[in-house]
Amino acid sequence: MQVQIFDRNITLSDDQTDYIREKIFALKDYGHEVDDESTVVRVDVESNKMKTSNKNITVQVTMFIPHAVIRSEVYATTVEEGLDLSVGKLKKQLERYKGKRHRRDKSGKWIPSSTLEEISATTGVTEEVSQISKRKSMVELEPMHEEEAIEQLELLGHSFYAFINSENGRFDVVYRRDDGSYGLLDFAQKQ
Repeated sequence: MQVQIFDRNITLSDDQTDYIREKIFALKDYGHEVDDESTVVRVDVESNKMKTSNKNITVQVTMFIPHAVIRSEVYATTVEEGLDLSVGKLKKQLERYKGKRHRRDKSGKWIPSSTLEEISATTGVTEEVSQISKRKSMVELEPMHEEEAIEQLELLGHSFYAFINSENGRFDVVYRRDDGSYGLLDFAQKQ
């Protein structure tokens, strides 16, 4: 495993760099794919100036493992806290990666389910993929501006809101980001 550490607007001490490496190398226990020499882990630590929160450290960890990219991003008050939170998220994602039901081999062919059951039995992963517990049907979405969609998101207390954008007529989703700002997913149709 190769670990690359980048800092922006902050200078990491040797102790912090050692702590980062120690925590990342502890993820080797989650499978031989993680410990593979082709696995690259990029750790970005950034000091930001968020005025709405005292969480001024952003820690992004991106793992390029065989056949997948696993990523976490957290905001914290210290580098150590951010790394601990990020590693916690990565552990959950690595468990899901190991227990993935439909995998392809290196040539792109599907691995037979009996092989997947064998892999699950040897790794001890038996977590089922959760089913949809609630389904809502929307008869007709009213076109609205992005600002109106944000207002609806806040009024409903949700973390995202789907709508038809009145400016371009496309299906969009506005969502609240971890730093308190908003993001927009714009679904343009393939032509």
